[in-house]
Amino acid sequence: MGQRRNPPLIAAGRVGPAATAQGLGLLLLRLGPAAVFLAHGYLKLFGGHHERTVALFLTVNIPYPEAMAWVIGALELAGGLALLLGLLARPFALLLAVEMAVAIRKVRLAQGFVGATEYELVILLACLAVALLGPGSLSLSRAFRPR
Repeated sequence: MGQRRNPPLIAAGRVGPAATAQGLGLLLLRLGPAAVFLAHGYLKLFGGHHERTVALFLTVNIPYPEAMAWVIGALELAGGLALLLGLLARPFALLLAVEMAVAIRKVRLAQGFVGATEYELVILLACLAVALLGPGSLSLSRAFRPR
């Protein structure tokens, strides 16, 4: 008698407790930065923090500070939503990681690590992880993926 073969999905590790744990882990990894970026993006665009952002960008020599404050606010709001839903999460996570790298370089690095750079670094690394691993099975991108 021949050996019994596992169905392809089980053999690939895409169903069962391990896949569920991995999907949950990636969801949790996305939720932290999603909450942060949704809040900050909303404040920059609608919550009265636009002028504060422009002033910061002027201080650290970001080109076109007025326009860039709108762009960064939109990136943070859209990127936070993308991470939350797991839809277009990889490209948005990469863009948000680049934003955090610029924030570290332009603003936080001179302030030291503890109480300054550490926060942006954790967000940057979480975004890079999502960019590399994808949003996981508990995401809208999974729902729209062809079977």
